[in-house]
Amino acid sequence: MPAQPPSKRRSIAPEARRIAILEAALATFSDKGFANARIEDIARRAGIGKGTVYLYFPDKESLFKYLISDALRPLLMAAHSALEESDMPPRETLAVFFHLLKTEILATEKRNLVQLMVMEMRNFPDIAEFYHENIITPGLALITRVLEKAERQGELRSAHVLKAPQVIFAPALLSVIWEANFTRYGDLDIDAAFDFYLDTLFKPADGDIR
Repeated sequence: MPAQPPSKRRSIAPEARRIAILEAALATFSDKGFANARIEDIARRAGIGKGTVYLYFPDKESLFKYLISDALRPLLMAAHSALEESDMPPRETLAVFFHLLKTEILATEKRNLVQLMVMEMRNFPDIAEFYHENIITPGLALITRVLEKAERQGELRSAHVLKAPQVIFAPALLSVIWEANFTRYGDLDIDAAFDFYLDTLFKPADGDIR
């Protein structure tokens, strides 16, 4: 049987290798942590040579930054769409954001990236700065707009949250920390945590006793 034309193999292989590298990197970072993971570990898990990884990513930091963007930027874009393209009340908007956070991050292997950022980023300021600039800052800007809308409409229980919008991330961070350290002793009901947080942030609707 004649061999497959080389041109066809080349048209498919680069993207397949890139995906293999990213999957291997996520697994390796999750197993070893960012500090202890090596490019050769990632290459071995991906079934390729170490030099091939460098064809796609110049170093370990660049690879990790790409993973952050690839995992979290779609969530940020979806949250932006929920704010810009709908007339949902602020509470429902944040509920959509929490749902996306749960289903797209916390319920997938991507949660390991968040755990790594919580546990290790203080030791890697360049990555922390990248994460803050590209994910946290635009995310906080969107959340602040939702909270400001809620305040204008008289829906917030306290305007103090406008000075500390970072607290919106508290349930998700608690979930990550709990899973990393305490899940063997008992589960954290993330849906209940999100619902409690929404009840804490917003006044009840007319006729709703809370």
